[in-house]
Amino acid sequence: MRIPLMLTSSKSVVRPFFGIGKFLSKLHSGLNFDLKESDLDFKVEHYAAAAFFNSFIYFLIFFVLIFLLSFKIAGRELVQSLVFGLAIGLGLSLLFFIVLLRYPKILAGKKAEEVDKTLLYALKDLLLQVSSGVSLYNAFVNIANAKYGLVSKEFKLAAQEINTGIAMDKALENMAVRTRSAYLRRSLWQLVNTLKAGASLKGALRTIIDDLTRDQRSKIKDYARELNLWALIYMLFAVAIPTLGVTMLVVLSGFAGFGVNAGTFFFLVIVAIFVQVVIIGFIKTRRPVVQF
Repeated sequence: MRIPLMLTSSKSVVRPFFGIGKFLSKLHSGLNFDLKESDLDFKVEHYAAAAFFNSFIYFLIFFVLIFLLSFKIAGRELVQSLVFGLAIGLGLSLLFFIVLLRYPKILAGKKAEEVDKTLLYALKDLLLQVSSGVSLYNAFVNIANAKYGLVSKEFKLAAQEINTGIAMDKALENMAVRTRSAYLRRSLWQLVNTLKAGASLKGALRTIIDDLTRDQRSKIKDYARELNLWALIYMLFAVAIPTLGVTMLVVLSGFAGFGVNAGTFFFLVIVAIFVQVVIIGFIKTRRPVVQF
């Protein structure tokens, strides 16, 4: 899988940094778990070494670029240009390093969102099959062959484990451990407890579906209430503050003696657009991933 911002992850290239990668993986104890959940085909020391190596490459690129811009174009002194290049290069390379280390966790979170999109439909299908007399294993196989995205993939892995002789409750426990979806994990643990207690699967599935439906509807209501606040904040930064700010700037410029030119207005427009994009992006990330 192509990893954004990572220039190379070749084992032959980053192998000399495996010792550093092993040390970094101990500092970032959750990296191994994040790699497993994100399905990235890396050993933890390999990925940490690749993140460090690529961050070092970014440091060299930005250091040379900033140094040349400062020394050759801006005309600063050599020592000042070196310090400036080192500071900018270290800061940006550290930022890239943090992003690369967190990418598996971000990818695992995206997978959990994809699972949540179709989980309710898959559980309803499972309840329908179990109510029709289909065995739980065959229902798993049917869900695996259906088009429920990552949910079908998880059930396919569980079916394969059962085929190898693993007990059904153990296969469900393994699925609950490797998924980051809170909904799927909670549903699986309830099924495991039902199987161990010998209770009715139909009743357990109905309870799980009702709980998930209630939770998702509650999230939608909470988001609708929260959206009113964010809409007010957006209108404040998109309309009120730019309009009043420019008006006050024009009025005060007459008293302070500094001029307001086209460049000032262009800068304010760019800032306003940037703030609006940030607010819209944040609102989008707050939207619950639910489907009925």
